[in-house]
Amino acid sequence: MIAAEYGYEVLPGVAVDTPGVEDVLRRRERGLRWGVLALAAEVLLLAAVLSVAGPGSAPGLVTTACLTPVIAATVGLTLLWRRARRRERLVMSTYAWQVWPVRTQDVRVVAAEGERVQGRRWGTDGRVVLLQPDGQSHCSFPVPRDGWDGPGPRGPRPADRVWFAGDTRFGGMVAEPGGLPFRYVVRSTPGKRRGIGVEDELARRTGLMPRSRRR
Repeated sequence: MIAAEYGYEVLPGVAVDTPGVEDVLRRRERGLRWGVLALAAEVLLLAAVLSVAGPGSAPGLVTTACLTPVIAATVGLTLLWRRARRRERLVMSTYAWQVWPVRTQDVRVVAAEGERVQGRRWGTDGRVVLLQPDGQSHCSFPVPRDGWDGPGPRGPRPADRVWFAGDTRFGGMVAEPGGLPFRYVVRSTPGKRRGIGVEDELARRTGLMPRSRRR
């Protein structure tokens, strides 16, 4: 991996072995139950109305028209949640933490609110820029604590370091030093560096490598 080539520290084991990480992953995975329970309640409600009023009745038709898109949305969100949780666990069970020097900066992004230019609204968003040994930018990702719903970092945060588990050409998990908090990140434009065989195999296995790069 490129971190080792740069001479950066790569911690032993895999990221999921870090104390506290497994607890966070399990808590997030339990959230899937709420989606399943909501889906079951919606289907049972629809079935109850149809059994009482009849499928061709006005109440039956109205209830079907109202609940069908709700059920479809619940199914879609539940599947997305399951996919996101599986992706996090797969990456953290495959890759070790890499310790990267960083700097933080604000970048211009499309936003719901902000200055309108050429038909779009623009705002700023924080980024951590992973640095090469010469101090130049290697790639950048969102700040790991932004939008995080779990425990905060342990003790003072070294302002010039982050932990990363994944493939910097595509994405992975970026975390505060210590492993918590962490978040899944992807690059808007995949890196062009060609990886060695084992790098590409791991990226394929975890789903980090885009399909267009698998040929």
